[in-house]
Amino acid sequence: PDLDVELQLDRLKPKMSRRVLLLQGHQSSWHRELMLSPGSPPQCHNLTAYLRDEADFKDKLSPVVMSAALALPTGTRGLVLYGDTQVQAQVRG
Repeated sequence: PDLDVELQLDRLKPKMSRRVLLLQGHQSSWHRELMLSPGSPPQCHNLTAYLRDEADFKDKLSPVVMSAALALPTGTRGLVLYGDTQVQAQVRG
């Protein structure tokens, strides 16, 4: 089966108002279907994100919320996996 993976950056903001974007493609989300097979090596994806220039957005106080969702296709027998993780950290520069 495939593993459906989705990453959302600054997900509490409307798409056009998101303050964090991925360097590749300048989008606020990343989605992939990864093939799972017994004995296959681990897969790693490095993604670089950046904070847009402060002049491009008004909200500088609310946290940037990111989420990662993992899901197996429906109908996958004997396997149950679903995750929705929110990571929140406050960083002062």
